[in-house]
Amino acid sequence: MKFLRNVAILLAGALTMFYVAALLLLFIYQRDLLFPRDKAAIDAPPQSSVYRVRHIVEVDGSRLAIWEAPPARPRVGTFVTFYGNGSSLLEFAPVGEEIHREGFGVVLASYRGYSGNTGQPSEAGLMADARAVLATIPKADGPIILWGHSLGSGVAARMASEGRAAALILESPYTGVVDLAAAEYPIFPVRWLMKDRFNTFALVPQIEVPVLILHGTEDRIVPFQMGKTLAHAFGKQAVFVPISGADHNLNQTQLLPFVMKWLHAHWTAIRGGKSMLHA
Repeated sequence: MKFLRNVAILLAGALTMFYVAALLLLFIYQRDLLFPRDKAAIDAPPQSSVYRVRHIVEVDGSRLAIWEAPPARPRVGTFVTFYGNGSSLLEFAPVGEEIHREGFGVVLASYRGYSGNTGQPSEAGLMADARAVLATIPKADGPIILWGHSLGSGVAARMASEGRAAALILESPYTGVVDLAAAEYPIFPVRWLMKDRFNTFALVPQIEVPVLILHGTEDRIVPFQMGKTLAHAFGKQAVFVPISGADHNLNQTQLLPFVMKWLHAHWTAIRGGKSMLHA
């Protein structure tokens, strides 16, 4: 019995050490897990594309390269896109071309530490990047429509909550990155230790613009239920479009008819900058 007890004590000690080591590694490398980016610089868009490159220097010295295409005429409106955590400017480039053909301006935003940009990504850093991009869009271009996919949905939602947009599109959105991490690592105290939480659900009361939510029913990265939860929280303010059989990375060009139908239905409120909560 003493031998078995000693073995049990040693085993418990080894498991505890393994747990603590795993927890420490998870804490140290959490941003590498959250931002699995390609650091290589992306070439300028082809000459045949509608985009031109613009460089932004932020207050903290971070430098961003974004792609943009101006609207066909003043006050038409501009789409600003925010890509997912493992993606790049290229994610929204095809659908951006289609949007531009409709006459809208398009700005493909980027993040620090991605695609050759300087700096290291963090929640605060990505929000600063988004504010810097939005601040450079001329007011004469008209209302700003934000479109964020996956991680970018949280960036877009934060910008909308700060009154920096007239409309918000959330593609494959989460209630919070911290919720995803807690589900992925249930044996660790993720909610205590996570630095970058991206809590979109908490922003819902502060968002007063029309909202469109698009989510694949078979999403294996961000559960479909999270999109439904956000839609329920927004209530009549949001239109929820489930994409039957689709996974996490939706075909954005195929989504465009849903986007345009929603946009036209709410255009009066969007163009006038009226709050959906007080319309």
